[in-house]
Amino acid sequence: MTAAGLAVDHGAGGTPALRLAGATMAFGGVTVLRDAAIGIGRGEIRALVGKNGSGKSTLIKILSGYHRPQPGAVLEIAGRSYEFPIRPERLRAAGLSFIHQDLGLVPEASVLDNVLVGRFAGGRVAPIGWRGERERVRRVLARFELDVPLDRPVRLLSPVERAFVAIARGFIDAEAQGGVLVLDEPTAFLPQEDVGRLFQAIRGLAASGQAILYVSHRLDEILDLTHTVTVLRDGNIVHDDVTANLTEDQLVRHILGEDVRTFYPALAAAKAEPALAVDGLSGRGVADVSFALKKGEILGVSGLAGAGWETLPYLLSGATPARAGTIRTEAGRTDAAALRPDRARRLGIALLPADRQKASGAQALSLRENASLPVLGRYFRRGLMRRGAERAATAELLRNFQVRPAIPEAPLRTLSGGNQQKLLLGKWIQTKPGVLVLHEPTQGVDVGSKQDIFRKIEEIAASGVAVILASAESEDLARLCHRVLVLRRGAVAGILEGDQLSETAINDLSFRGHGAGGAAGGTQ
Repeated sequence: MTAAGLAVDHGAGGTPALRLAGATMAFGGVTVLRDAAIGIGRGEIRALVGKNGSGKSTLIKILSGYHRPQPGAVLEIAGRSYEFPIRPERLRAAGLSFIHQDLGLVPEASVLDNVLVGRFAGGRVAPIGWRGERERVRRVLARFELDVPLDRPVRLLSPVERAFVAIARGFIDAEAQGGVLVLDEPTAFLPQEDVGRLFQAIRGLAASGQAILYVSHRLDEILDLTHTVTVLRDGNIVHDDVTANLTEDQLVRHILGEDVRTFYPALAAAKAEPALAVDGLSGRGVADVSFALKKGEILGVSGLAGAGWETLPYLLSGATPARAGTIRTEAGRTDAAALRPDRARRLGIALLPADRQKASGAQALSLRENASLPVLGRYFRRGLMRRGAERAATAELLRNFQVRPAIPEAPLRTLSGGNQQKLLLGKWIQTKPGVLVLHEPTQGVDVGSKQDIFRKIEEIAASGVAVILASAESEDLARLCHRVLVLRRGAVAGILEGDQLSETAINDLSFRGHGAGGAAGGTQ
């Protein structure tokens, strides 16, 4: 199946829910989208994938009326043609609704008002039937098993609850208009255990005849949820197929334009010198964990949700207080119970948390300010701040870590997730740590940025830094790490290495607590 053929299931009526053809867009003489064409049938869930800079965002903004493509583009919704430029409210009236990654909620407004703003039933002078409106919102929230007071301000909700409120607003539109729902990275703020609730609701919506365009970097979600896939690369649609025809490796190859075997970097041998020794570490969700790490070694840490591996990075860095144990690095030894982040840094331990929004990055600050935070003291001389030296160092970091756009004064929040993560990784490498602790370093990033981050991790390890990579992605760990420590119920189930190390072995050890490498021991 090819993009040009627009071979989608148009349903019994023979008319697609949405058809876009001939969409070309350029900025400053640079073409970012070339003759793009995409079609979605009623009841179809179509994926749109591609790495950062592939043209996904531009295509979505054309569909939303934000961008006006070059002359010649054709947009049809339910068989009716629309000429560009098109006002966003007209597109919404035609049946297009969008759920964006930034959610677009008003924190001080209630759940009811956030879901129904601009969507209340009735005319301009007709009174609002509040009882019916409240029931309408309750019904759509029930799709996600979400039971929250409708008058509660959104700022008081948990991140998961806020995400589902934003998603519910899009579902209200889709149900009312019977058109096309566009979901742009809808699982970005959802824990893995809540993704299934969203998928169940999406499948139900599609089964009722809605057309859905699903944009995501998570290939496992694409393969699990969607019927068809459109792949963008360098502004071109390079593949359009039925999802069931594709493996994950094939999908990666289409996205990157290269063989999947080059996705993971070659692994350099670890050095002989010890870098870290952990003995009897105990704390929240972790009991009596011991292991050792060499310079240049990449140690994976994994397990099932709640098994303790998610807490281990924060115990090792002092961000979460420990109850017992000792931690020793080349720079010294400390009781784990006395460890705090400042002491961990003096021991040469740096942590990159998983939560970019709140824990690892200051979204409102510039790239320069974020990069400088842990090393700010080096830019002062005789009480004066050397701004030129700070800007030059930031510019060099952006080049070294392939951050795009490489604009030191740009706010962090304006970057994609992958580029944010590359900057934040570079921020901590500036501190020259002996041990780098990473918690889900590729969570929420596109496949191209994921490849860049993996290569950088291997480069960092090859320089002699010991790396701890805590992740639920067992395939990545099996291909990227020298060894993988698996936690089960807070204790070490085993350490896998060599021929014993595989995705299957990690999963087996996580679920059953024994397997090919279960007897490998916890203190190697």
